[in-house]
Amino acid sequence: MELLKKLVEAFGVPGFEDEIRSIVREHMEKHLDEVRVDRLGNVIGVKKGNEVKVMLAAHMDQIGFMVRGITDDGFLVISPMGGINPVTLRSRVLRIRGKKGYVYGVIGEKPPHLQKKEEKKEIKELRVDIGVESKEDAEKLVGIGDVGTFLPSYYELGNRVVATALDDRSGVYVLLRVMESLESDATVYFVATVQEEIGLRGAMVSSFGVYPDIGIAVDVTHARMPSMGKEELSVELGKGPTIGIGPTGHPKVVKHFIESAGDIPYQLEANPSRSGTDADVIQMAREGVATTVISIPLRYMHSSVEMLDKGDLENAVKLITNALKEIHKLDLSL
Repeated sequence: MELLKKLVEAFGVPGFEDEIRSIVREHMEKHLDEVRVDRLGNVIGVKKGNEVKVMLAAHMDQIGFMVRGITDDGFLVISPMGGINPVTLRSRVLRIRGKKGYVYGVIGEKPPHLQKKEEKKEIKELRVDIGVESKEDAEKLVGIGDVGTFLPSYYELGNRVVATALDDRSGVYVLLRVMESLESDATVYFVATVQEEIGLRGAMVSSFGVYPDIGIAVDVTHARMPSMGKEELSVELGKGPTIGIGPTGHPKVVKHFIESAGDIPYQLEANPSRSGTDADVIQMAREGVATTVISIPLRYMHSSVEMLDKGDLENAVKLITNALKEIHKLDLSL
């Protein structure tokens, strides 16, 4: 899991993915025929094969925030970058990419002795304390437009991993592992996309450029959490990656993944409209792409303690690797 830990610890909020991008690019260059970075910052690598083009996409960016103001007493005012629940930021250590390197801070929580029962703050009301006492001192370290996110962490709890940014560094991990042992006659594009958390932007432009016959988004999905019943959420940790069923899943591609699984455990996930992944825009590139979504079950998404099962991660690698072997033979006509 050293590769996953390395990916998790790299900085990369939407539009500022350069640190994680360099790690991904270096890995791709060891295993693929060509690697390039497009204008938006997507890393696009290709393993050349026949005329059938398959695109695998996982997003590099993580949720975060941007500094939009500094108070007279040196606290930072922030705005979200991606879907952040204000509760997950409170009482957390944060890492900000400042003027001369990383700056660390906290969003402190008022002690319960002083807190009014009805108090509930939105992100725009939260303040980041970076340990200074004035706006002048704060501006020596941080400026308007600087960005940050949770201080990265990585822990292994038996067969589980608890970490920041598993959404979707775990998907990027799967892409990097698949390319290491790829067996396919198709031409396979591996795309680490940017700015997914603020509107699937990287996948939109990269899929237009690649224009694959088949597109596979590799992301995370919500796994059942404590106090939730199976009727609320059927996906579970440790039962295998999910294959999405719905309008984003081309029926022949979905069937191919199911039939290719063999004895690899997987779960079916209902996506009745949007999948909420890069597949939503890959599907609509130019005249249309046959897509599917492979997801890694994840608890506590968009928090600093996201949790996955190592077995699900490795089985996602196996599931995709198996499916790619014969994917070039698919007749996609409906």
